[in-house]
Amino acid sequence: MDKYIGFDIDCKKTVVCVFKKDGSCKYDTIGPDIDSMKKFLLNQKKGFSGKTHLVFEVSGQSGFLYDSLIDSVDSLTVANPSKMTWIFRTAKKNDRIDAYKMAKLLCMDEMPAVYMPSKEVRQWRETILHRKKTVTRLVQVKNRIRATFKGQGYNKPLHKGGWWKKSNLLWMREICLQDMSEFDLWHLHLSNLLDEFDLLNMQIKNITAYLDRYLDTQPGGKLLMSIPGVGPRTAETVLAYTDDVSRFDNFKQYCSYFGMVPKLDESGSCRRLGHITKHGPSAVRWVVCESSWMAIRKSKALNAFYERVRCGQDGRKKIAIVAVGRKLLSIMRAMLISGELYNEELVERMLKQAA
Repeated sequence: MDKYIGFDIDCKKTVVCVFKKDGSCKYDTIGPDIDSMKKFLLNQKKGFSGKTHLVFEVSGQSGFLYDSLIDSVDSLTVANPSKMTWIFRTAKKNDRIDAYKMAKLLCMDEMPAVYMPSKEVRQWRETILHRKKTVTRLVQVKNRIRATFKGQGYNKPLHKGGWWKKSNLLWMREICLQDMSEFDLWHLHLSNLLDEFDLLNMQIKNITAYLDRYLDTQPGGKLLMSIPGVGPRTAETVLAYTDDVSRFDNFKQYCSYFGMVPKLDESGSCRRLGHITKHGPSAVRWVVCESSWMAIRKSKALNAFYERVRCGQDGRKKIAIVAVGRKLLSIMRAMLISGELYNEELVERMLKQAA
């Protein structure tokens, strides 16, 4: 008889429930470290002819735990706690109950699992998010620099063009080097902001170069970048979070994974479609919607689809661009499966048939 083991892990301890199909279960408490977990799992396999199955909830360290424990059990599942509560509700909640719920649902084959990509793909995703956060910080620093200048009466830079031209950056540095009086401490603040600006620019340049080199090794990169308006940042984000496209049975499931489908409220003859669900990785939704604005400028077929959804109403622009983004995801999935480059005539024919 197989053993189904639930781990409820926190920073101080790990509560364990070992469940069997006959309904019997045993509890234990072990350390939160990997060595304690491996030792416990090894003891469970000693003199036991059946299989051992492990489950724990997804967390920030679930990737590390998955890689470390996968060889210690016959199967390992990472649970989605947000979906698990709908399947197995209890009036009480503690560590033992959580471990028991996970073990029992795993035994019943009702555990809502999280897809775990390889370590390499997980690191790729982390690097993509790191670049996105660094760009966000750079935008914040730029806004603070402009606010500092405007607070001192500089409403525009010395030289024509944008604030971030080399000539204007040199002008800012010259201001920082001017003699400061007792009440001109804003020069020090500006100097620190400019140092942070230079550091973030250098970091973004290094991260981007690394991501570009890695994207060149991915066969799907050139496929997706053949779509009008889709650049390397969109291609790499979609590829990283798709990982294995064969795990999606159809385009509806694919778009749903990224939260690009509308919420559905249906009862009897009443059927309401709301805003998109926004489930899944937000990074993909962001880059796809940004690419959609470029795609409708460069692709006649996608522009015609956009105008058809917009119905000539400015208030429906966002609705229409999200619809274009959903079509882009469907096209991307089809291209990744077929291995064919973007075909404008085929897309135009497909969109006309769907109208």
